[in-house]
Amino acid sequence: MKEYRAEVLVNEKFQLSEGPVWEKETQTLHFVDIKGCAIHRLHLPDGKRSTLELSQNIGCFALRKDGGYVAGLAAGVYLISRDGNAIEKLPQPAFDPMTRANDGKCDPEGRFWCGTADLVDGVKRSKLYLLPGDGRCIEMMDGLECSNGLAFWEDKLYYIDSGRHRIDVYRVDEETLSLKDHRIVAEIPRGQMVPDGMTIDEEGMLWAAHWGGGFVGRYDPRDGKLLEKVVVPASQSSSCCFGGSDMQTLFITSASLGVPGETEAGKVFAVHLPYRGADSFRYMR
Repeated sequence: MKEYRAEVLVNEKFQLSEGPVWEKETQTLHFVDIKGCAIHRLHLPDGKRSTLELSQNIGCFALRKDGGYVAGLAAGVYLISRDGNAIEKLPQPAFDPMTRANDGKCDPEGRFWCGTADLVDGVKRSKLYLLPGDGRCIEMMDGLECSNGLAFWEDKLYYIDSGRHRIDVYRVDEETLSLKDHRIVAEIPRGQMVPDGMTIDEEGMLWAAHWGGGFVGRYDPRDGKLLEKVVVPASQSSSCCFGGSDMQTLFITSASLGVPGETEAGKVFAVHLPYRGADSFRYMR
């Protein structure tokens, strides 16, 4: 199995960096620090950084077509201007008080998928929501532990509920906006390693971060085979996305919580690969 090695891109130890999003128009990498209540931005051409500080934990976000962000915060989903001066809370979803927003992203149609994670282990009260951008909020799944990685390919949703220790795939029924034809793609060995954030390349192969495993794995969704690895010098690898001028750089986030002895934990990493990735899509509102 071929292995690549990721190098430090942002040399700062965040508590829980997550949810990277690539903005190709400005060549900017956006990512969150969930516990730090902030969206961080790195303009790759000149290395300049900026931070949007928020008043709540932020689990996920996507860029909006009209500018700014749609974001899953602790208390719900919000529309936020790029400078943070304008914030609007959407009426739905109403999060269970024993959960918080976790991973989420937009699909190619510009719809925002937002999941939640349990604040207490074992309650399984988390959900996955779909916001089509027309005022509706559709509950797509419930009974989850930690709604996590999402990736889209044709009419398929690839999905990770970390508590299941696997990657699943569903067909998105466009007429009913429901999930059908469930199949398990890959089982992840139980133990310290947990599947976390995920993205996809232009060949339809899945790239999943392994929390506790210190790597991102490239999986073939047809048979679940682990094809290649990107080794990360931080055990709590949390998520990933493709970007860069040629869309061949994999950006990887990580966490420093609970691993005080790891010198690189919590930093953001990058590796240039011989594969092109999918775009980060924008929310239609």
